[in-house]
Amino acid sequence: MFKRTVLGACCAAVVLCGGIALAQESATLTLRSGEKVTGQLVDLGGVGYTMRVNGSDRQIPQNDVAVIDFNGGTMSDADWNNFNGTPVVQLRNGQTVNGSLADIGGTSPLKLTIHTSSGDREFSSNDVARIIMARPQNAVATSGTNPAVGATAAVPGAITVDASQPWTSTGMTVRKGQMLTFTATGEVQLSNDPNDIATPSGAKNGRYATNAPLKNVLAGGLIGRIGPTGTPFGIGANASFAAPASGLLYLGINDDGFGDNHGNFQVVVR
Repeated sequence: MFKRTVLGACCAAVVLCGGIALAQESATLTLRSGEKVTGQLVDLGGVGYTMRVNGSDRQIPQNDVAVIDFNGGTMSDADWNNFNGTPVVQLRNGQTVNGSLADIGGTSPLKLTIHTSSGDREFSSNDVARIIMARPQNAVATSGTNPAVGATAAVPGAITVDASQPWTSTGMTVRKGQMLTFTATGEVQLSNDPNDIATPSGAKNGRYATNAPLKNVLAGGLIGRIGPTGTPFGIGANASFAAPASGLLYLGINDDGFGDNHGNFQVVVR
């Protein structure tokens, strides 16, 4: 009887511990579209993120994810106002680390490999509150903007480049010399003037922005850079060229002020 009692207690302890361990994997993924997916974050691989939702695995492309939240909270408007477009890891102790999620390992807790400008760092999912990679479409209100601009439809497989922030992480790490092809659509409004509109090729009225990253490229045009401090380069609506460096690819709007910008570009990168 004693052995059976001890055995039963041990089994109960294992089940209990297993339940706690699983809870440590719980995460909410906010997609660039604004959709939220809550479940167990399992892996990051070639197919993107694997989330276990109600016992079934769901594959989510890496480029579709804007925020990974281990804390159970949501981003407030104030939080988004502090986000400058550079991927950041917020730790539970209040510290932040600039970098993007490169790999997921382990089981409970997860081992998260974060790619930073100074090299890869590893964190336990127990220590991470959230990882912010991009601003979802519904993070910024568009009331009072040009409806034709604010209503840019999402393109399947595309990266949303928000005009209200300088840079958007694509979540894609490229190699120097790797051929990249860009196809961009949409229109953005560059000021409170409803006629100040730009396509990925640049401002329709042909104007330039004095303090933009690329002064000789039309204001509002689609641009890119590799790494958080890489040299910006022009892209436009359609382009194909070799990556000038290795690192995380960012896309941006060629402008020198973003507080009054509205709308987004939809960019497919191959």
